Amino acid sequence: MRVLLVNPPPFQVIEPFYDMPEYPRAALATLAGYLRSKNVDIHVLDGKFDRLDFSGCLKRVKELKPDIVGFTAFTNEIKPAAHLARTIKSYNPEIKTVAGGVHVTALPERTLREFPEFDFGVVGEGEETLHDLIVNSANHGDLSQIPGLCFLAESGKYAYGGERDKIADQDSIPFPAWDMFRPAKEYHIQSSRGCPYACDFCMNPNGRTVRPRSPKNVLDEIEWLVETMNPESIFFGDEIFSVLRDRTLEICKGFVARGFHEKLTWWGQTHIRTIDLELAQAMKDAGCRLVGLGIESGDEEKLKLMGKGLNLNRIFEAVKIMKQAGLPFQTFFILGQPDETRATVMNTIDLAVKINPTLPIFGIMVPYPGTEIAEMARKGEGGYVLLTDDWNEYNKQFGNALAFKNLSRKELERLQFWGYLKVFLWNLRLWDLAKFLWKYKTEGIAVIKKQLRLTFEEISIFTPFKPKAGRIAEK
Repeated sequence: MRVLLVNPPPFQVIEPFYDMPEYPRAALATLAGYLRSKNVDIHVLDGKFDRLDFSGCLKRVKELKPDIVGFTAFTNEIKPAAHLARTIKSYNPEIKTVAGGVHVTALPERTLREFPEFDFGVVGEGEETLHDLIVNSANHGDLSQIPGLCFLAESGKYAYGGERDKIADQDSIPFPAWDMFRPAKEYHIQSSRGCPYACDFCMNPNGRTVRPRSPKNVLDEIEWLVETMNPESIFFGDEIFSVLRDRTLEICKGFVARGFHEKLTWWGQTHIRTIDLELAQAMKDAGCRLVGLGIESGDEEKLKLMGKGLNLNRIFEAVKIMKQAGLPFQTFFILGQPDETRATVMNTIDLAVKINPTLPIFGIMVPYPGTEIAEMARKGEGGYVLLTDDWNEYNKQFGNALAFKNLSRKELERLQFWGYLKVFLWNLRLWDLAKFLWKYKTEGIAVIKKQLRLTFEEISIFTPFKPKAGRIAEK
């Protein structure tokens, strides 16, 4: 059977880093590498990376004539994936379509019923489940017994083969099939799966047990990339890159020993509680150019409740370490915490100003399926009002899935914009502000358009005029 794995294009480009990436989708590469090792006739199609629209993707499908097409999708990507699946089904109804990723994992049955374009869903890690589906489909086997696979039977009954055990030995997974993509400036590498924390805004699909690849395995993959693809940058997609300290140090030392630090830069995300000066210095020496820190809030009470194990003292200690090591860092903040008020938002913005990160990122809370926040929003708790289940709106920068009882959505978005300005202006970083505005001009234009639309709606600019008492009066 011929199998095609697809990263669908966006409906529109809003965030170029995600919608027009300079890197191929790691999930496709990893699945393709695994399936190729099992002698599957496997192909990849990254609509975003290859700058293809839906018609361009369909053309590739017609050329390849696959038997199975698999899609990967986050929540805000599920509708574009379904649209492409529907288009493919219109071309050839015999092609079987499979949806995988965090959205399907959170809402498997609902996804299949909402989007009948998908014949199957993969819950959790996809390598073994997808391979079992391919083998059993070729041999006309019983699909209902495949762990991790779900589908709707002809009767409409939901069928699920049960939870599949996660792959404990990550070194057993072959290297991603990066050679199936054109050379890229950057590659995203998953050196471990899992996160031990239980943040209320995160589904944590990889589980709370960290399953690492060995340092040698990680370094060997990077060496292949350096020698074959000559990238400029590597991004570690781990939930927490430095969660296993000794392993992280060994990877950093390997970067230096193999000379990677002279050929490329790299970046990744970590947790405030897993960083110290020796580790930060080792990362800097190994060529790390940026570390992402998930701080989320500057309000002490909000930090206590979110399940992240943070407080303000720990945040200040970590920031001090970063600056001592000369390691640039970006900070992630989420506005719209449970029962958020203007005062608590300002606490977050003021903290951002005080720690003065290299790059501040202010998102707005999104009730992603499978999270505690989503359940609170569904019940109307935490000061939340769930506005829509239109998955296109589930975007932390520009979405509109939630309303907040203590703050209007428009006010929260204005505070979001003010947060960016204040960090740069109060720290007299005018040139950095100019570079930031230029780099994110597409996103900025989208914000301005949205604010104008909301303003027009508020003043009812489209309300018709009606004559009254010899003059024109606004209704």
